[in-house]
Amino acid sequence: MEIPLLLAILAFALVSFARQWLPIEVTALVALGLLLLFDLVTPEEAIAGFANPAVITVMMMFILSEALVQSGVIDRLGHRITRWAGDSGPRAMLVLLLLAGLVSAFVSNTATVAVLMPVALLVAKRYRLSPSKLLLPLSYVSIAGGTVTLIGTSTNLLTSSLAVAHGLPPFGVFELAPLGLAFLAVGVAYSVLVLVRVLPARVETRSLTGKYQLAAYLTEVRVPPASPLVGKTVVEVGLSERFGLTMLEVLRGSEKIAHDLRNTRLAGGDVLLVRGAMEDVVALKEHYGLLLLSDVKLDDAELADQTNVLAEVQVAPQSRLVDRSLADVDFRKRYGSFVLAVNRLGEVIRDKVALLPLQAFDILLVFGPRVRVQGLEQQEDFVPLREVGVKLRLSRRWWIGAAIIPLVALAAASGLMPILKAALLGVVALLVLGAVTMPQAYKAIDWSVIFLLAAILPLGLALEKHGLAAIAGGAVADLGRPLGPVAVVALVVVATTLVTELISNNSAAVLMVPVAVSAAASLGIDPKPLLMAVTYAASMSFLTPIGYQTNMMVYGPGGYRFADYFRAGAPLTLVFWLLAVLLIPRLWPF
Repeated sequence: MEIPLLLAILAFALVSFARQWLPIEVTALVALGLLLLFDLVTPEEAIAGFANPAVITVMMMFILSEALVQSGVIDRLGHRITRWAGDSGPRAMLVLLLLAGLVSAFVSNTATVAVLMPVALLVAKRYRLSPSKLLLPLSYVSIAGGTVTLIGTSTNLLTSSLAVAHGLPPFGVFELAPLGLAFLAVGVAYSVLVLVRVLPARVETRSLTGKYQLAAYLTEVRVPPASPLVGKTVVEVGLSERFGLTMLEVLRGSEKIAHDLRNTRLAGGDVLLVRGAMEDVVALKEHYGLLLLSDVKLDDAELADQTNVLAEVQVAPQSRLVDRSLADVDFRKRYGSFVLAVNRLGEVIRDKVALLPLQAFDILLVFGPRVRVQGLEQQEDFVPLREVGVKLRLSRRWWIGAAIIPLVALAAASGLMPILKAALLGVVALLVLGAVTMPQAYKAIDWSVIFLLAAILPLGLALEKHGLAAIAGGAVADLGRPLGPVAVVALVVVATTLVTELISNNSAAVLMVPVAVSAAASLGIDPKPLLMAVTYAASMSFLTPIGYQTNMMVYGPGGYRFADYFRAGAPLTLVFWLLAVLLIPRLWPF
């Protein structure tokens, strides 16, 4: 009875992951609850994931990564790309991708893409390239860079921890480097030589007003001295409620007023910048006797100046705004800015954006005072896409944040201490030396990843406990046995790659490690090569935008379509599969 129940829970989890019925961490928690409900795991086994060394190490690595990002070193290096590249666009792309690969070997891939995506867009603008040519390669190379070291991605730490649970030694910090560097070199070469030609130019480096087609939605009107609007505020006249319009700015002589607009009393001669449908603007004009300045074409230069700015920000995966509307969070009051439009996976939404429940990776076109829009960059809820105020100065204690991760890696690689101990001490050092505060540490941790890891680990344990992993492992071994263990490596890589495209890379590793260990036992070989096959294949997520967070992050800004990922990622997946099959048996003999 246990195996049918376990199969049903596993099927639910896989379908829910693939169809995104629930957030992935919620699906994992539901699966955990079902395992407990049907006594497939004990309460002690159910909570063991929260004390798993890999989970704690991942938490510490999030904080260490945040310290390096906050140091300003990566920003500074990123903004020197154009200086190093000169007038050569291909050289700039090469330098950008090499930097991304190097950073992602030590910093989470998501953080790497978040920091370097604005740089990639600046490079695209500087060399007149479509962002579509740069952003997907940035994601792919960051994923490949994560396979270079043990701390490059949480998946590597997880498989190492699972290896220890099966009585094997943990992976070395740089044990993954030989094949990881081969992956990185191939990924960079493929991006520069092939992807730049294969990927379509879906997004042009044009103005934001043109990109979002806002010409008919932004209008200037003048308030005559005799208008009933004089002396009133937009709240008193019900500009939003009665007319469905939003006032973005008041031009009073040479002064532009963009703050505290709710309490600003209008005066004769004021020019109002309003957002809304033309029929609503006409209704306002007729009711208050305003003058329509319809012959004025508004563009980015008109909207942006020393006071105000037009910019794009992306809703972060862990944002508190997910599933909430702008009205729910009172965006205008909280952030001091207006959202003019929303880009959701390529679809531009301009009507009733205030009532639209936001989703992760939505792109918001924001207009407001420069200092307030710049402040959005500091919010963990957003990822900036266009930098409105480049800060190239290093933080006051930048050297601490920049030095700790290499020291942690060296301490663990030298055998001086385990990676968990080194990471934990590294975080303590950051806190004591003031390079990171406790609030910053809390915000740096991606709690959805932590809960996913902790909740999905008992599912892998249940697969082994009730014999399902042994059945699957035996089937894999039987399929590959006639051709030898190399064929089994090939099968494990294929199976893990397919699974990771449908569910998260961490979940794929948890489900496939028991299968790999059982297959090795059935063949009577060392399980290490098969564990390495799972480790690398779990990060080979290039075929769909849903397989890896970084792929989703670049989907909207790059203007991609679902088919673009398969067209661009299939050859890379095939090459990585060949590299894994050829090199894993040589690097980790059976």
